[in-house]
Amino acid sequence: MSEVIPGFYVVQGKYVEDFGLITSYLVVDNGEALVIDPGTDGSPGTATVGALRSLGIDPKRGVLGILCTHGHPDHVGGALRLKRVIDAPVMIHSDDAEILEMPEKFINNRLVLDAPSRFAMKFTQSPLRVNYTGMRPDHILHDGDEIRVGQLSIKTIHTGGHSSGHCVFYESTQGVLFSGDEANNLSNTPHSFYVDLSGNLSAKINALERLRQLRPQYLLPSHDTPYLFENVRLQIDLVKDSAINFMDAVLGFIEARREADLTQILYDVVHSHTFFIPKIIEFVLPTIIIVAIRTLQKAGLVIEGRGGVWRYTG
Repeated sequence: MSEVIPGFYVVQGKYVEDFGLITSYLVVDNGEALVIDPGTDGSPGTATVGALRSLGIDPKRGVLGILCTHGHPDHVGGALRLKRVIDAPVMIHSDDAEILEMPEKFINNRLVLDAPSRFAMKFTQSPLRVNYTGMRPDHILHDGDEIRVGQLSIKTIHTGGHSSGHCVFYESTQGVLFSGDEANNLSNTPHSFYVDLSGNLSAKINALERLRQLRPQYLLPSHDTPYLFENVRLQIDLVKDSAINFMDAVLGFIEARREADLTQILYDVVHSHTFFIPKIIEFVLPTIIIVAIRTLQKAGLVIEGRGGVWRYTG
């Protein structure tokens, strides 16, 4: 555990090469605490409980809630185990509550995977491995909800880009933004992001602009080190530009071919080196392409033909 600024702490779990840190955050004020993102089933795990105790917080009485930015395995896999120890309500947006309760829906409904890949998701070494027991949330979050801890107020902002239920949490007094996976989710690769099938790149871009206008002073992402002051704006702009550039690239590939299916677009993306995806989660690239195409389709730039072929409309 380390202190970012007074009252705000980062609890770092293991580091996964090319993926980043598995991170939880604590907000502590007047003997009360919130946990933001419990992490995987094993990391940070008991380190979070130890961190609370070292801060003088009784894990059974002093924790007001376990807030989940979204329902992906590296963020909620440890929710049930942590709740059993600290007995605090687990909170998540309704759109991601289903994959907290039934983790297999992350595999079946949120990613473009063939049958062998779905099976392998239970055994992969990626932090996205689904090998934990789900749970029903104790509280459903909505955009604008405020959670009090001591004298501080943590505001819920529904972003819905990375996944349909993704939220960030903002403390306005000191300008602290807990960004989950919306503003950066892969360590040392600011131009890299991913979304699941429920995600939306237009929503992601709009949310990043909304967050930028808040002028946060501290950006605390889930898999990277914190960004401070002017670097916060720069990081938000990098991720927003990355989403725009990726959609432009996909549109360009479809335009060049006049029509293309997923296999052809995937080939073009990979071999053009347009977009970096670490090997540990390279299986999500088809999903990102599909979400990008859906965004282009809504904008009227491509149309879907028979047999999963998309055509450029320009």
